[in-house]
Amino acid sequence: MTTYKSSWLCPSNIALVKYWGKKPEQLPMNPSLSFSLKQARTRTSVAIVPKSAERLRFLFEGKESSFDTRIRKYLDKLAIDLPWINDYSFEMESSNTFPHSTGIASSASAFGALALCLADLNSQLTGVSTEDDQFFQTASRLARLGSGSASRSVYGGFAWWGKSAAMKASTDCYAVPVSNQIHESYFSLCDAVLLVDSQKKKVSSSAGHDLMNNHPYQAARLAQANQSIEQLLGLMKTDGNRMAFIDLVEQEALSLHALMMSSTPSFLLLKPGSLEIIEKIRAFRHQTGLPVGFTIDAGPNIHLLYWKEDQEAVHAFIRTELLYHTENGEWLDDRVGEGPVKA
Repeated sequence: MTTYKSSWLCPSNIALVKYWGKKPEQLPMNPSLSFSLKQARTRTSVAIVPKSAERLRFLFEGKESSFDTRIRKYLDKLAIDLPWINDYSFEMESSNTFPHSTGIASSASAFGALALCLADLNSQLTGVSTEDDQFFQTASRLARLGSGSASRSVYGGFAWWGKSAAMKASTDCYAVPVSNQIHESYFSLCDAVLLVDSQKKKVSSSAGHDLMNNHPYQAARLAQANQSIEQLLGLMKTDGNRMAFIDLVEQEALSLHALMMSSTPSFLLLKPGSLEIIEKIRAFRHQTGLPVGFTIDAGPNIHLLYWKEDQEAVHAFIRTELLYHTENGEWLDDRVGEGPVKA
């Protein structure tokens, strides 16, 4: 029997409008808008071999990993759509270009890379082309079933996930690329990830999503998210108002954490250092007039957003004012990236 192989590099992404709350089958309660990163990527290689007693052999950065349990469940789920999965055993190797626990969503890049490999293997087995849009739609849908945010990572630039009247091509099933609707200036947007705390979160993102099912502010949040994403896309179609863009992105980030703090049970992921950094970013923006701001995922680490043209001033600000509040002075600098690459 022929051995089929595939290898992909897939980026992580950072959401500007957050999705929080899931319906069955990893479908989002609200639409989200994100950009893929350039440096933070996962490389995954998958080989399918004749089926044996050892269904999966998974190595992460050369070592066995407990992540293989999650992959086994993922393969079981995908076997409904890709029945050939039941006919093979899998040999997988994966590694990241970024350290663990750095505030970058590794599940997005991990499942994005794995889904691209599986979509590629499906193409090899069925003869379907990997060059058309349908391939990436398939990969996005497969990635979604592993991690919702991973659906957006299979595209470079900017991606939209979730059904919305504001985006004709949008669907809950997979993300769609929207870079052709974004002004060119936004492609020089940078993301400096400030590591406040690398400890494992006390409440996982999955558990947080579940708490939205009976959240007292669920309806208001869904209305807010739909309004925010439409407004944000409108702002990003031109380069006319970067400050309004920053204000809206910060509002989205703080709304996400407000939902966590007002859920039942409530939980708080921000740390004192997170709040200190937020205050200093806002003070720096007020003092300099530069369009710098922040966003935050479901954790304590702060993503400082700025434009490439302001890099010198922002890096000096980070080193002199912000690193004091980070863990061991750690931070990563990234920017909008071009998307996955077949390795």
